[in-house]
Amino acid sequence: MKPKIQLIVDIKKDIENAKWFVNDGVFVEWFLPQDFQYILSKKFSTPERNKIITEYTKHVHAEREGDIQKGVEQVQEQWSKIESKFYELVDTIFKSHAWPQGKYIGYASVYLMFPRNIQEKTFYFPYTQRPINPVSTIAHEMLHFIFFDYIQKKLGIKENDSLKGKNKKYVWQVSETFNTVIENWSPYKNIFSYSKKVKPYPGCEEMFTLMSKQWKKNQDIESFLDAWLSRK
Repeated sequence: MKPKIQLIVDIKKDIENAKWFVNDGVFVEWFLPQDFQYILSKKFSTPERNKIITEYTKHVHAEREGDIQKGVEQVQEQWSKIESKFYELVDTIFKSHAWPQGKYIGYASVYLMFPRNIQEKTFYFPYTQRPINPVSTIAHEMLHFIFFDYIQKKLGIKENDSLKGKNKKYVWQVSETFNTVIENWSPYKNIFSYSKKVKPYPGCEEMFTLMSKQWKKNQDIESFLDAWLSRK
């Protein structure tokens, strides 16, 4: 059974999202709005920073309430138009691996940072079309959900596992780079009607080049991931 995604507005969740990302996340400068970059100043204590984040988030949600709600409705409609094609291609990629059960919920965010919770099946997405496409963001996170379920069941590897001889972020790097490879694959791009090249995360460029060549040569998920995540 394919997941039915519920997209909602939840200010408390967006506040949690911002607090976590600012205090514990990576690439924070990428994802914070320019007018809120000052929150990264070291002059703020964590409690002070969290208070400012809370007030800023509430203010932006109140100011853009109508636009946010309208945006979420539009994104839901856009997703419904491509979801069947997306699920069909994912079935092909992962050899009909069953989607993990759960209540998939996407939370609209006023920020440009969209983490997910693999266990809870929740994620964040932009409510506007620019600068990041909401539907592509949703698809990106959905790929993560099935990817991590697949490697756990097939390879016994969890999201936060460390592999011998690899850095602590290696499994995360493999997951993000795999997504980037798929997002640059023509059958995938055709679903979302974009032509631009999706760039790999900083530090993953070499991995992306090697993965891209491997996937172009053979689109077999088992041998593909065995080459990167084998415990042997």
